[in-house]
Amino acid sequence: MKMQKVTDSFELPKDIVLGIPIITAYGFGQLTIENHKGILSFSDRAINVRALDCTIKVTGGALEIREFSKNLIIITGNINGISYEY
Repeated sequence: MKMQKVTDSFELPKDIVLGIPIITAYGFGQLTIENHKGILSFSDRAINVRALDCTIKVTGGALEIREFSKNLIIITGNINGISYEY
């Protein structure tokens, strides 16, 4: 919580300072996750990505990991849902 107050006081970008994941959906066919901590599991129906304090679960059909780097994951396919597990 201390870092939260610092970011608020100095108006610093929370995603960079706190490592909060940024999830961007492009329709139902593509999703990007920035600031991830790795892939926990994947199949063509579900992909579980580790984030700072939760797991991000992407569900759908014909899911593929198009790109994977230290800071970015691009997922394509028929995306039906995104959920967070704490």
